[in-house]
Amino acid sequence: MDEGERIASLRRSILATTSIFFVAQCALFLIFAVSAGFVTQYWSLFLPISAGFHIILLIMLLLFQDDFVIESNGRKLDRINLANVITLSRVSTLPTLLVLVIAAKQYRIRIPLLILVALIFLTDFFDGRISRKTNQVTRVGRMMDSASDYTLLVVLSVIFQYYLLIPGWFFVLVIVRLGIQAFLMAILIVVRRRIEPKSTFMGKVTVASIMVLYTLEIIQLALQERFLLVFRIAEWIVAIIIVIGIFDKIVSFFDALKSKPSAP
Repeated sequence: MDEGERIASLRRSILATTSIFFVAQCALFLIFAVSAGFVTQYWSLFLPISAGFHIILLIMLLLFQDDFVIESNGRKLDRINLANVITLSRVSTLPTLLVLVIAAKQYRIRIPLLILVALIFLTDFFDGRISRKTNQVTRVGRMMDSASDYTLLVVLSVIFQYYLLIPGWFFVLVIVRLGIQAFLMAILIVVRRRIEPKSTFMGKVTVASIMVLYTLEIIQLALQERFLLVFRIAEWIVAIIIVIGIFDKIVSFFDALKSKPSAP
């Protein structure tokens, strides 16, 4: 397969994958909406949001098509690999989550919605494990994984604050942490003209600790038990980790500015 055929094949794969996920999200939304009876009320909100989101996702994947390369051996892909498909499944669900959260205020879908959130958590574990175990780590995969993690945390933080599962100060701290991350990344993009996805140990610990805390909150809600002292302590421990992570991210940012950009 020559380079032109490879690129054409990759573009078809990107278009097919994003289209399939859009249809899948419509089906997922309708499962919730039909069973709870809010199709008429929220379909007109869900459809343009999800369609617009998937169009933007399609455009971004096409713009970064040169980054569909196996990092260990430099092999260029002619289709989206399994690890990236799993990551995209997580990204694709985000607008659906947002609309369902709005609907959940009026309709009894809170528990199924939280189960959906737990399943989305699992995809974050599987895509990284699969990519490393099958030697499918790609630059675009790392970018999507990082972006999806932070976007998912924003959505989940909004959901948890919406249901008062986390205190307001913790919500603000998480949003500030993610805002600083986005701001520093934007500066790097302007200065370096490329996204250089680089995870630090503290960054991974920060994201993991927030997800663990949110998972515990889901379990607590599902069991309808309130272990207030235990969860207040857990929140403060995670808050300390987040603050340390902010300083670590700033140090990493200045290190990235000083380093030479990697070859495309």
